[in-house]
Amino acid sequence: MVTDRPSSAPARWLPLLGTPLAAGPAATFSAAFALSPGIPAAVALLGERRLLRPRQEFRAVVYGDPLLALAAATGVAQCRSVPPAAVRRWVRGPLAVAAGAGWLGFGLWQWRAEVRAGRFNRAQALAPTKIWHQLAVYPLLGYLAGSAVLAGLSCPDGRFGRPGQALIAGCVGSWLLANVHDRRHLKLGHPPYDWRHLRPAARPWPTASATLRAALG
Repeated sequence: MVTDRPSSAPARWLPLLGTPLAAGPAATFSAAFALSPGIPAAVALLGERRLLRPRQEFRAVVYGDPLLALAAATGVAQCRSVPPAAVRRWVRGPLAVAAGAGWLGFGLWQWRAEVRAGRFNRAQALAPTKIWHQLAVYPLLGYLAGSAVLAGLSCPDGRFGRPGQALIAGCVGSWLLANVHDRRHLKLGHPPYDWRHLRPAARPWPTASATLRAALG
């Protein structure tokens, strides 16, 4: 079912991030964009004393995450506030909580795996932007965007029809390609951080990780 009326009780079926999704496409885009790259840019500026410059950052953050926010907003616009029956179980109740927990689990696993593989060293892994990415972006943006994308893709008769679904698929596909590109073309991503002095570690940085070697080489 498709409706233009926003849900009066979003918490019933959206226990984690129901408010922006129920509020509409603009609120959904704003919330997703704030989670990444908005808050990471603020954390980098205030905590790591640096600006997020597109040429120096991973494409998935600079370009992919805004496209993911657009996909989420389009999904909400496609189906408005009531998800079709096929995906309601994924956006409310125990499965929705499990989805968020699953994304958090993946973030924790990836965090450890990247250090063990030498992609980041320990000081980079504990940088404020890296902590936010692994502990907040994965579970919160994963749930927010995932729920909206699932709803939009399962609404062929929604507000924008097949073109709306194509836009969602294109945005998500571009996000995936950006992640693949980042795996093959490393950037610094997160500078080594000195929590004792609440600032980035003093230079010169050791070439103790693949991303540091890529940045310093």
